[in-house]
Amino acid sequence: MQPTSSPLDQLADIHLPDGVSWWPLAPGWWILLALLVVAAIGFLIWRRRKQQNHYRTLALQELDAIYARYNEAQDAAAYLQALSVLLRRTALTAYPRSFNASIKGVEWLSWLDAVCPALDNKFSGELGQSLLNNIYQKNPQIDALGLQQLSAAWINQHRNHRQKIPAAKKVTPATEANHV
Repeated sequence: MQPTSSPLDQLADIHLPDGVSWWPLAPGWWILLALLVVAAIGFLIWRRRKQQNHYRTLALQELDAIYARYNEAQDAAAYLQALSVLLRRTALTAYPRSFNASIKGVEWLSWLDAVCPALDNKFSGELGQSLLNNIYQKNPQIDALGLQQLSAAWINQHRNHRQKIPAAKKVTPATEANHV
């Protein structure tokens, strides 16, 4: 006698479906990738801007050191000299190709005002004029705190070298005698 075959023996094997593919990505993954790209670009822009403005931080630290030395020694002439040198060095760093380091006198103060319009021409005013007029006096009387605040504002707010700088005012030969 032949063994009877069971009806179950006649069934075919179960075929499993193919594995889920990574491609094409679901919309949620596309959104996540786009957010990651935007975040990476934003971080790189922030880091580059911070590196480009690092000179401002260093200049402000040096400005504070100059003011601290002035408060200890009360030497106004040395304070004015150090302040003028710091402003020129900052200008040379901020405008490496366009700053003319040989400008002096009223033209220098006009240039400082031109690259920082937010200060409303304060360097050309009485406070800024003390950088020119008092630097060579024996015992100059200055507003050191006012100059400190004005210089700190200029360092923080002047335009960078990628922005267009308006031309400084022309100076007459009589005003060229004043220089920094």
